[in-house]
Amino acid sequence: MRKRHGTRWPVLAGLTALGLAAGVLPAAAAPPDPGAREQARVQAYLGRIANSPSGLRRFMAELPKGADLHHHLGGAVRPESLIGYAARDGKCIDTTSYVVTPGPRPCAAGQRPARDAAAPGPFRRHVIEAWSMQGFVLPPDGDPQPGHDHFFDTFGKFDEAETGHDADMLAEVARAAAEEHSSYLETLTTPEAGPLNQLVDRILPKDPGPADFARFHATLTANPQFQALVRQAADDTDRSVRDYRKQLGCDTRTAPKACQVAIRFDYQVLRAQEPRHVLAQQILGFELVRQHLGGVVGVNMVQPEDAPVALRDYTLHMKMVGFLKSLFPKVRVSLHAGELVEGLDGVAGRDLTFHINEAVTVAGADRIGHGVDFPREKNPAALAARMRQQHVLVEAPLISNAQILRVTGERHPLRSYLDAGVPVALATDDPGVSRSDLTAVFQQAVTDQQLTVPQLRTLARASLDHAFIEGRNLWKEQDSYGAFAAPCTNDTADSHRLPSAGCRTFLAASPKASLQWKLEADWRDFLNRYAHR
Repeated sequence: MRKRHGTRWPVLAGLTALGLAAGVLPAAAAPPDPGAREQARVQAYLGRIANSPSGLRRFMAELPKGADLHHHLGGAVRPESLIGYAARDGKCIDTTSYVVTPGPRPCAAGQRPARDAAAPGPFRRHVIEAWSMQGFVLPPDGDPQPGHDHFFDTFGKFDEAETGHDADMLAEVARAAAEEHSSYLETLTTPEAGPLNQLVDRILPKDPGPADFARFHATLTANPQFQALVRQAADDTDRSVRDYRKQLGCDTRTAPKACQVAIRFDYQVLRAQEPRHVLAQQILGFELVRQHLGGVVGVNMVQPEDAPVALRDYTLHMKMVGFLKSLFPKVRVSLHAGELVEGLDGVAGRDLTFHINEAVTVAGADRIGHGVDFPREKNPAALAARMRQQHVLVEAPLISNAQILRVTGERHPLRSYLDAGVPVALATDDPGVSRSDLTAVFQQAVTDQQLTVPQLRTLARASLDHAFIEGRNLWKEQDSYGAFAAPCTNDTADSHRLPSAGCRTFLAASPKASLQWKLEADWRDFLNRYAHR
């Protein structure tokens, strides 16, 4: 069995990973951690630049962000890069729908070679607009449907361009994360979904209900072809990781900062399918996580939550996850839940009252994504209390919430979650489609949600605190950032001094804790730098 801690999976280790500069001093009593005074000075600086988009952008770009926990690899890459992939592969693009087709050239009537979109001009502009939110004008009446539909329609248009380019995509998102001071990506992928669905249609053609879950699970996991698919999914992911790190030059003396970004995967289950396919994909994801294969550290469910099948089977899907969690409670789960608003086609008032509740209470989710319908959920105060007590974090992709659901300002529940003590982390969702990045999301948190420097620091800490990456937590208690766990209790994260020997040993054994330590050291430097401006 391949462990994700082994040589095939890079883990953070050494001085660089701990945020330590060359020529660090030996362990000693470090200067006090920048406290309330420094944060107040930086907050004052933020107030002075808040109305300067360029100044705020520079500030937010340098701010240490921790992790992006809600990140779809398929929607993360810029359309310009996708055009390049399609052009290199000799593919074609339909001139009306802008759907990529495999080719081969010469392209069929009504299509143009993808290389035609590589050059500046109207065709390139139209392709980028069809594959992203660039140039899309949201209706002034607040109707969420046009933005929602355009956003989700993009994936079917550029999907073929991504075929065979997982390593290229991983290299791009690693570079982007490094540039904006994010140290960890937990990205979503669905390897081997097609072959798995074909297998299930042959051996388990009947859709399961709750009474059938145990038999379905036993039959599928006992099948040799299923176990081969598990191994193939892991091999595919391992290969993509090896290839992107080779592409970046991570084993060279001049390795770029992108090589220091840790990447792990959540297996994304496609929810707009028949129940047998949904349960089978959940089982495949659980197997990858529990066997520590392919760098897969969690399971999620994706596709529009308002899709007819997703709405019809929502409770059934939550029961599926709950069943698998009862078998394997250590497998971590994040669920898209509450990505709904009134005004979307097919969404009834009742649909807004229970999706987050069931993700937490029925499925046993460790994190939820979006959570926008929170104010309409049944007894939101009790729900928030449960989430706080169970340490269920909300992944908040503010920009995609604005584009897909038209939810911003006071209509967004971010402040309600924070006021209730529910942990929150900011996230991108699909930055390539959104024409955005994590820096822009942090910027939105200030301009739209009026978050402060201390709050942004807490959200950055929470992102790594709730990351599914392997290893012990740096903090003594989850969601409490006042004391490190032993043996780092008396250490201070300082990029210019080594921690104690015991703390160094602890950090070297825990990729999670080493990321958290680096975040603390980076924030120390950031506050010291901006406190005097």
